[in-house]
Amino acid sequence: MDSPRPITIRAHDDGVNRWRMAEARPASALARHVRSYSAYDETTTGFTARRELASTGVVVIFNLGAPVELTGADGAAIALDAGEAFAAGFADGTSISRSGGSQSGIHIFMPWATLGRLCGCPVSEVANRVVRLDDLIGGRVSDLGGRLMEAGNDGQRFALLDAFVMDRLGESEAMDGRITAAVARLRARPDKSIRALADWAGWSPRHFLQRFRDETGLAPARFARLARFEHFTAAIAADPDARLADIAQDSGFYDEPHLAREVRAFAGVTPGELRARIIPGGGGFVDS
Repeated sequence: MDSPRPITIRAHDDGVNRWRMAEARPASALARHVRSYSAYDETTTGFTARRELASTGVVVIFNLGAPVELTGADGAAIALDAGEAFAAGFADGTSISRSGGSQSGIHIFMPWATLGRLCGCPVSEVANRVVRLDDLIGGRVSDLGGRLMEAGNDGQRFALLDAFVMDRLGESEAMDGRITAAVARLRARPDKSIRALADWAGWSPRHFLQRFRDETGLAPARFARLARFEHFTAAIAADPDARLADIAQDSGFYDEPHLAREVRAFAGVTPGELRARIIPGGGGFVDS
């Protein structure tokens, strides 16, 4: 008999907003394909809308509670009832999530290549968008959503997600490893030469650019800028009191004016305005 998987609980309650997250690793067979699962419940009276910042991350979330509304970076909105799910790819603009003040769900954290295999399409097709998962892969989503809601505990829900991901991986093929490696290298080193990456992949710069854009939805140079911006947003969320000049330097920006231009380009606000939107307790960024 398999032993229960370890589950880590994180919670926040400041008297205004509160949330609980139960986090766990996937089954060992999925270690390369899923980073973790996070089941969450939250009640917020201080805000009802979050800014989901431009990001090199990808998203699959099942809503297990009250209805929520999501607006992608492209401006298109969808509404999700309990048991429904959405997917989102790389985004170089802000998305918005809205609730009535309470929500519950499960977030699957995964490498971007896994998202393409779950959705059965290139990640470029969901870049800058929020897309209902059943529009991509059909009725099995509502069936899984119902079973997730009926499950007695988080461990059972995570096991259901393991089976779902395993099935989807068995129905798809892995993408070219050169693209996944190039994305990883640019995310880690946004200053990496695009020509050097093309040479490493064995392609011409033009062919590399086209293949990268076809798979991700973003040009390599745009992705590199986005990765640098994401380094900044992670740093400021972790330490809101840090000096902007220090964060700018640590994140790879030339100076504060360079930082200000990029934050304006990707978030539509100044660095100081973005810092003022931080939600305590790791809750993200509030929308105005």
